Amino acid sequence: MSHRERWRTVGWTLAVGAAYDLVFGVAILGFTRPAASMLGLQVPGDPIYLYLCGVLLLLLAAIYAASSRDPARYRAIPPIAAFGRTLGFVLFVWAWTAEHPPVFLALGVADLALGVATLTAWQRAVRLSD
Repeated sequence: MSHRERWRTVGWTLAVGAAYDLVFGVAILGFTRPAASMLGLQVPGDPIYLYLCGVLLLLLAAIYAASSRDPARYRAIPPIAAFGRTLGFVLFVWAWTAEHPPVFLALGVADLALGVATLTAWQRAVRLSD
């Protein structure tokens, strides 16, 4: 198995994460009310912090997309991404258990799935590279 092939799955998981974050970042910044309505969420009276989250999601999407093209070169990004996704899962599940809408559980599970997939692919690539 070539070096490039070992890291291909890592690249794909980062690309999926980039697309996921891009969609949410664009939805937050460009389609705030329709996106919130679709998810059954309320837009805060002062949405500045929500918009900041949208900006940060776009930045994460760009970092994940850039590193997905050469994940071996940027091998520190996948475990950081997995850790962040796991924190997202914890936050969303905590919010859901505090009686926030069920969509929080779904978003948390999606974050955890992306995090586990990314970490698993990264661990395999690292192991095969040694």
